[in-house]
Amino acid sequence: MPAASNHQPDPSPDEEAQEHLLVVDIADGVKEDRAKFEVKGLNKVSDAGDPILREINLEIPQGKIVGIIGPSGSGKSTLLRALNRLWEPPSGTVFLDGEDIKNLDVLSLRRKVGMLFQLPAMFEGTVADNVRYGPQLMGKKLTDGEVFKLLNLADLDSSLFSRAGSELSVGQAQRVALARTLANEPEVSQRFPFCPLKGSYFTADT
Repeated sequence: MPAASNHQPDPSPDEEAQEHLLVVDIADGVKEDRAKFEVKGLNKVSDAGDPILREINLEIPQGKIVGIIGPSGSGKSTLLRALNRLWEPPSGTVFLDGEDIKNLDVLSLRRKVGMLFQLPAMFEGTVADNVRYGPQLMGKKLTDGEVFKLLNLADLDSSLFSRAGSELSVGQAQRVALARTLANEPEVSQRFPFCPLKGSYFTADT
């Protein structure tokens, strides 16, 4: 009698993708469960022909924190770059609020999708100057009270308000970059790894 096989079928690309996602609800008041971002059949290969992204299909719900977890070189950063067209995805693969991002103005898209990096650059001037930078480009000046509120949201002490950006520690600079991103009121924030969770993650906030 032949022995029973213990072989398990290989996971589909969709099942494999779900293994690398961590979703946390952050918006109790959100009634809708619609996708903020939707990715359909996204592929990318290297110049050498090696697959970087393979048939990525996922929905990022509104009001969620979504972690993308995986080893170096697994395509996490490439996927995040596709969401605000730092890498141009093929048409019909990435959608924001149901609209193909290839049909959106790039500047408008990037104002909606904020991005944070592990080693953020600080502009010349004080912490307050850095936080005000984005809104100022759009013709809006934040009040001192608004800046203090943003520093608090980024878990920064208000005493840093007048400190030069060049005098900050790496951790403080990361939090100032978070406050600077929040000052632009993006609909989505992407964060490249700088927290205890190893891997890239982003939020689709309301």
